Amino acid sequence: MTETPAAPGTDDYAVQWLNTLIVSTLDSADNFEKAAGLARNPRFQGLFKDRAESRRKLAEDLKPEVRSFGAEPWAKGSFRGLAQRTFLEVRDRIGGKSDKPVIEAMEREDDFIANQFAEAAHDEQLPEQARQAVERAQQTLQADHDEIRAIRDEFD
Repeated sequence: MTETPAAPGTDDYAVQWLNTLIVSTLDSADNFEKAAGLARNPRFQGLFKDRAESRRKLAEDLKPEVRSFGAEPWAKGSFRGLAQRTFLEVRDRIGGKSDKPVIEAMEREDDFIANQFAEAAHDEQLPEQARQAVERAQQTLQADHDEIRAIRDEFD
């Protein structure tokens, strides 16, 4: 998480988790948007644009959960996300005319966010309502990750 950790089981703990997930999701949306601009294959361009929109919606869906604990959701991505987009651009330049480096980078992105949501979904210190929201999102993210992994495997 990005702040000093709150005590497990508290509303502050839930807010920190949810806001951390929102930031990661916003970073992921921005990263997929960048990947759509770098991809050469129209199939990947469309997939990445759709994924960016889906991630933005997911972040929006988590915001009411934060508000239900009397807090405000975070609205921006992180420095980590900016660094990832910069790295993605560098990898794309090194990769030449292939979409493989972009696909590999996005698979790692999906792996990171799917694992982060899975960790939160299994955190028994999260209040039930927050955990249910995270579990719903985690199922979608896992399916997304599996799809990107299958695409990555097409390049091997």
